[in-house]
Amino acid sequence: MTQADGKLFGRGTTDMKGFVACALSTALKASKRNLTTPLHLGFSYDEEIGCIGVRSMIEMLAAAPFRPQFCIVGEPTLMSVATGHKGKTACHVTCTGKEAHSALAPTALNALHLVCDMVSFIRNLQQEVANGSVQDDDYDIPYTTLHVAKIEGGIAGNIVPNHAAFRFEIRNMLEDNPEVLLGKIRSHVDELLEPLKEQFPEASIDIEITNTYPPLSTAKDAEVVSFVKSLTGSNATIKVAFGTEGGLFSTELGIPTVVCGPGSMEQGHKPDEFVSVDQMDKCDAMLDALLDRLEAGI
Repeated sequence: MTQADGKLFGRGTTDMKGFVACALSTALKASKRNLTTPLHLGFSYDEEIGCIGVRSMIEMLAAAPFRPQFCIVGEPTLMSVATGHKGKTACHVTCTGKEAHSALAPTALNALHLVCDMVSFIRNLQQEVANGSVQDDDYDIPYTTLHVAKIEGGIAGNIVPNHAAFRFEIRNMLEDNPEVLLGKIRSHVDELLEPLKEQFPEASIDIEITNTYPPLSTAKDAEVVSFVKSLTGSNATIKVAFGTEGGLFSTELGIPTVVCGPGSMEQGHKPDEFVSVDQMDKCDAMLDALLDRLEAGI
């Protein structure tokens, strides 16, 4: 990590080494104070690929004789208090057809064509969802989204491929159950394959859920929201476009949760990632105020 022009540069400084540094500093300060209410720090791994590392922590806390009163996830929000984010369901779809020489293409079942049919359906489903009644203007994109991320398949120009695959994800609002959307996609699979089965009995389209985590939706008038706002001096709340582990703490454990941390995701996941020293100072001030409250017994 390097410092220049009032900024700290380095991979992951925004998402989210900046908050981790502030949290560790706060832990050192806490060790020298007589806290009436304990401070818990939780560190996880592989959050970026689907909140994988935190699962064992969730299981441990579920079995613990006590639970934290609330949770602050330190993802970058420019120190605003975020009460919500969408959930995520990631899927891998494998399409199986029948191969042939390209000169005999009509005698084969092109697996890439199956992929294209599925992608077209998902695009149309996205439009249906975007035009639906579930909207939340607190989000940049105020509705559930479906997104095709990667397509794989094909061997050579003169071979009709018998295998192809693609990946897609659903980022759902709390009101949209991803299983309902997956049900529509699976129903389309049945409709697509039914007329093909007699000629191509090997035809198949298999959908595998590779990862999922729930949305976070904390009421704006929840005690944790007013408490963290009192630490930051903020009067407003936001919702963030990216996902966090907050939905798991809230949904799986019933721990009231907000997201609040230094920096902006506008700087995350790109070259020359940085978090400003000013944002770090504001985060330190919030956590210092938290220690004062923990020493006073909340």
